Amino acid sequence: MVDFGSAAHGDYFSITDTYDPLSNRRAFYDTSHVLPSAMLESYVEKWSTPRIENFRYMLRSGMMGWLTIMIDTSTWSAEQHAEAKKEIELYKKELRPLIRDANLYHLSSRPDGIHWDAIEYWDPERRRGVLYAFRGTIETEQAHSFFLRGLNPVARYRLKFHDHSSTDQTVTGRELMGAGLNLMLPLQTSSELVFLEEQSQ
Repeated sequence: MVDFGSAAHGDYFSITDTYDPLSNRRAFYDTSHVLPSAMLESYVEKWSTPRIENFRYMLRSGMMGWLTIMIDTSTWSAEQHAEAKKEIELYKKELRPLIRDANLYHLSSRPDGIHWDAIEYWDPERRRGVLYAFRGTIETEQAHSFFLRGLNPVARYRLKFHDHSSTDQTVTGRELMGAGLNLMLPLQTSSELVFLEEQSQ
C-alpha cells in the first residue's frame, strides 16, 4: 500500500504495475505530487526501440526517480549496451543527486504519450538542475517550449543539451521562465536532458 504510513518505514515504492515508458511517466507524475521522488521506483521493461533515440526515451522514462531495469539485457545490441552504460553512468553521477535533493517542478500536464511532457529538477543550494523533456507522437510537433520554474530572474544560466539537440547556450532566468526553453526533436518518442547551471555574477 502506497501511503504516508508505509513511507515512514520503507525506502521506496514500486509505483505502477505497467512498465512501458508512458505508464512510468504517468505514475511518476501522479505520485511525485505527494511523495519524495527518490522513493518512487519505476521498472523499465522491454519496449519497441527501432532507433537509439527511442531506446534513450525508454530508459529515461524510468530514470526520474528510483530506476530498476527489468529486461533481459542479452537481447540488446552492442549499440544499445554502449548507450545504456552511458545513460546509467549519467543517472548515477548527475541525475540521482538531483532526484535526491532538488526541488521538482511539473512543467506539463499529465503525460499522454501524444503531446510533449517534461519535468524539471532545480537545486537552489548547488545552483544546478536538469530538464527531462519527452516528445510525443504528433508528427508535425517537432518543436516545443517549456517554461522553467524556481530560477532567479536576474541570474544567467548555462544550458547544456546532453544529446546535442541544440547548441549549448547561456540565458537569463527571466528568459527561461518567461519566454521558455525551446526544444527541437525531429523523431517521435524521443527525449532530451538539458542541464542547467547558474553562472557566477
